[in-house]
Amino acid sequence: MCGIVGYWSNDPNFGGELTRALAAIHHRGPDDEGIWYGNGIALGHRRLSILDLSTAGHQPMLSKDGRFVMVFNGEVYNYRTIRKELEALGHQFHGTGDSEVLLVALAHWGVESAVRRFIGMFAIALWDKQEKTLSLIRDRLGVKPLYYGWDGKNICFSSELKALRELTGFKVEIDRTALGEYFQFGYINAPRSIYRNVFKVMPGCWVRFDQSGNKTEHQYWSVLDALTQPLTGSEDELADQLESLLVDAFSLRMVSDVPVGVFLSGGVDSSVLAALLQKDRQNPIHTFTIGFNEAHVDESIHAKRVAEYLGTRHTELILGTDQAKHILPNWSKLYDEPFADSSGIPTYLVSRMAGEQVKVVLSADGGDELFSGYNAYNSTIHGWGRRNRFPSLVRGIAGGVLKRLPLETINTILDFSPLSAQMRNLVKDKTTWKANRIMDWVCTDKPGVYYERSMAHWQPQEISSLLGSYSPPRERSDFYPGELAEQLCLWDLHNYLPGDILAKVDRATMAASIEGREPLIDHRVVEFAFRLPLSMRRGSLGGKHLLKKVLYKHVPRELVDRPKQGFGIPLASWLQGDMSYMLDEYLNQERIRSEGLLDDVAVHRIVRGFKQGHDKLANKVWSLLAFQIWHEAWG
Repeated sequence: MCGIVGYWSNDPNFGGELTRALAAIHHRGPDDEGIWYGNGIALGHRRLSILDLSTAGHQPMLSKDGRFVMVFNGEVYNYRTIRKELEALGHQFHGTGDSEVLLVALAHWGVESAVRRFIGMFAIALWDKQEKTLSLIRDRLGVKPLYYGWDGKNICFSSELKALRELTGFKVEIDRTALGEYFQFGYINAPRSIYRNVFKVMPGCWVRFDQSGNKTEHQYWSVLDALTQPLTGSEDELADQLESLLVDAFSLRMVSDVPVGVFLSGGVDSSVLAALLQKDRQNPIHTFTIGFNEAHVDESIHAKRVAEYLGTRHTELILGTDQAKHILPNWSKLYDEPFADSSGIPTYLVSRMAGEQVKVVLSADGGDELFSGYNAYNSTIHGWGRRNRFPSLVRGIAGGVLKRLPLETINTILDFSPLSAQMRNLVKDKTTWKANRIMDWVCTDKPGVYYERSMAHWQPQEISSLLGSYSPPRERSDFYPGELAEQLCLWDLHNYLPGDILAKVDRATMAASIEGREPLIDHRVVEFAFRLPLSMRRGSLGGKHLLKKVLYKHVPRELVDRPKQGFGIPLASWLQGDMSYMLDEYLNQERIRSEGLLDDVAVHRIVRGFKQGHDKLANKVWSLLAFQIWHEAWG
């Protein structure tokens, strides 16, 4: 696990020394640093030593014939198998790690053929001296980040934006479409970044630049290919196949020359990960969880029960506002692109706690996307089904009435009612929320739009008011093939998983200088899940049907069978309590007006409503606050 940065330019005033850029991502690799300069090109590397702790793993790494130079972030877990294949072809190796194997494989087979052999997570930059080409390669699911800036002449790349900002001549301008996407969903997904002319390599893709500045994009993997080869067999047979595949994927992620641990929430995904890893293992694995003082968002007791049953070496931390207050001022250093998933706070803290005992930690992300586990899937599927039972004429009339509903007038009248302030705000919340939900329900003609609106922090029309204009840049979920339940999983697999969940875990673990691994989204497991009949993913056990069948063989059902809770924080109570001062500091109307990026009236209205007790505005307020913290540091 590492951090990479580099550039290629014919402009002698572009790029400069990489020392400052590497210092900006020191946390990604505190164990070693390396820089290689060529004619107009520079490659830099920060190393977190996980495999082959010797100097044989030093990067940038040159091929034996001197043709190729590589910097690499991540792990390829099946490198020993690939190494044997290359040794049979006559290649010799000096070290024992995966970096040398990757470089030889890329040189021998070429990018397309080599990368299809890799099982793992990776972001690779490969310079070909002979062809004078630079290739940027990203793993199939987008576990590892890889940004690149390109203006048609100058090319630069890095694991994080903060390194690119240190390059001489690198100029940035906020992309307002990407900013709108951030407010809509709380994150910015590939290929976009917050800046114009700065992009993310798409998961499962690689990008090649030639000496004329031309860019070609290649896709080497897509989960959609798996849909054409459906699995057959009984439920028990498929459950056995899934368990065997999970055991192999999980075991590969334990390959390390340093201690490894597991994030454990006590839910289905992390419990099956811990159970299969602890099974038949003599020494207890390390498990880590984080809890909250507020019981309605605290899962630590469930994680503790699972850990006690499995016999893991368990560590927990109960989180309060004191810890969070120390994190928020540094939010922009953790997530150097606007990012509004507040669970990044506990993710960083549990990573820091784990880093005191291990150097690698496994996180069970992806189970909801693979096995249809999110609560929102149920509400969307059931809600859309109920909607379609009403004739289109009835829906049209109801939608017309709702659009004319004077919510502002109703709220103004409520302000002068004899009701208590708490009751007035409750009625306002309920009236506005219900009206908007019903309007989405009856007026939306596509289930994909309905789902995205239910997931959005801000609706597109609200973002237009906030920014002046906005057109959503993404494909809708109904763009994907299959039934509605399948489409929702695919949309989240391509958007929410890489853009939010994986970005959060990467930045949080790297900020704590530990390596985060994602065993559930081994691409073989992903392909298997999407080849299953939908009834095996959404069956009599609910979402994650087949995954639960595997889990219940190893953990008593009563320990994990409970309503899905999610990894959230008590955001509204924190922002209305001990952290309310941040709203006055970052979201005051004068400051917003002077910066000129957001409509100060729209911001003031949201903040005022939240301070008056409208808890459902918490996500909007948080996204505004997180952006302002980012903008102060990087804007």
